[in-house]
Amino acid sequence: MRQLRLVEPDRAPWTVRLAAAARTWIASPARLAALLLLVAVAARAAQFGNPVVQVDDEFYLLTGDRMLHGALPYVDIWDRKPVGLFLIYAAIRLLGGAGVLQYQIVATLFVVATALVVARIARNLSGPHGAAAAGVVYILYLGMFGGEGGQSPVFYNLFVALAAWTMIGLVRRPGFGAFGFAGGLAAMLLIGVAMQVKYTALFEGLFFGLALLWFGRRRGTGRWALAAMALAWVGAALLPTLAAWAWYAAIGHGDAFVQANFLSILDRGSDGIGIAFKRLAWMTLCLVPLGLAAWLGRGMARPVSDDVRRLLDGWAIAAIGGVLLFGTYFDHYALPLIAPLCVLAAAWFGDGAAGLVLASGRTRWRIPAGLAMMVLITFVSLQIVNDNRRARGWGPQVERMADFIRPQLRDCLYVFDGEPVLYRLTDSCLPTRWPFPSHLTLTRESRALGTDPMAEVARIMAARPEFVVASTRPDRDLSPEVLAYMTRLLQRDYTPALAVPVGNRNRIVYRRRPGA
Repeated sequence: MRQLRLVEPDRAPWTVRLAAAARTWIASPARLAALLLLVAVAARAAQFGNPVVQVDDEFYLLTGDRMLHGALPYVDIWDRKPVGLFLIYAAIRLLGGAGVLQYQIVATLFVVATALVVARIARNLSGPHGAAAAGVVYILYLGMFGGEGGQSPVFYNLFVALAAWTMIGLVRRPGFGAFGFAGGLAAMLLIGVAMQVKYTALFEGLFFGLALLWFGRRRGTGRWALAAMALAWVGAALLPTLAAWAWYAAIGHGDAFVQANFLSILDRGSDGIGIAFKRLAWMTLCLVPLGLAAWLGRGMARPVSDDVRRLLDGWAIAAIGGVLLFGTYFDHYALPLIAPLCVLAAAWFGDGAAGLVLASGRTRWRIPAGLAMMVLITFVSLQIVNDNRRARGWGPQVERMADFIRPQLRDCLYVFDGEPVLYRLTDSCLPTRWPFPSHLTLTRESRALGTDPMAEVARIMAARPEFVVASTRPDRDLSPEVLAYMTRLLQRDYTPALAVPVGNRNRIVYRRRPGA
């Protein structure tokens, strides 16, 4: 008899072992949420505590803060964003502290919740690994487009994703009837809430509304019944906006609400075709990896009904169409595209045969598709976030200006060309209804404000503010008339009191000369 010899079995490939280890984290929604929270904190921590992450965030926080002291958006502080966004920031200010870290933590929680919904939707097309990867990639991709702070899509993407999830639930059920009507109301109300954070959610809402009509008709709902349902769905989508408008009208400021929320959008100028095209080209280049993954994922998805596939494809197309139609193409305008594209890419992320193969001699390594995308986007987005920090600045820079101004301030500071966060850091009163500097200074805004910007700047300076903040390198789109006026006045009546580099610009704090 031959002696038996135990043979050690071949070790499983590292990708199989990694998938097995990851299964512990993705087996339940609670553990997946914990994983997504860890990823979000790691991806966004570099900007935690920075008050100048993005100039829009600074202004939203300023507006939310002043709302708690009685200021009314559109009346006391002008902007074209919906009031729902400012209510979010006002609620954040109730958490106490300086507000900066608080809004960034709340934004991170919104990101995690959205990523979890993305993962749940993606389970219709992929297994748990691909769905979890879709949620992780959603978090990481935000940094590609300035979403590391509190931009409006960081908040409203959650409501749009919840509406999409609701729609998937309707489509997967047989029939339509009362459940379809009620689910449609819920989805449209979620879109309505999203529109009160930013109106661009309208485009996804239009698609979901048309999808409801199509599914309802296909599943036997009569024309008149469907027409009545459609009126109710439209009402649900418009309810938050109509409620805000009605409240402003009731207190006598309905005209201010309409001018800021709707007319100003139509009257806003353009930066020019060349600049817009460059922004769109950069946006497209950054979206190429995720777009390719979404396209490949469509061919790898698990069997799913044609209705579900059409709905998810349509969601992505509607989001893309909204970006293209809205124009201007600032980087953060791409943020609404990330959620639907991650859902479509989930099947490719989770496919065992998909990935990147690296070879050296006889050795070959295969990196799974989802992991390869995570590594790529982490590297690129961190570079972009670091570039943003270098270009926009960091807390100690603006705090140095605030510490210089605050003890000497006796009237309203005027930030002509600088960071609006200085109003909050110095506890200054606001010298104008238009405290966001670009509104009064950029040419493209000159017809959208409901006032003559040159006349408003002259009125501010006629009040002889003690301190004015300006820049040694003005924006190239600065109104020549406004710039010439301010340059002449600052040279005549003011003296430079402090120069501070903030990011890639030098800010000058001007102090009024005695007797001037």
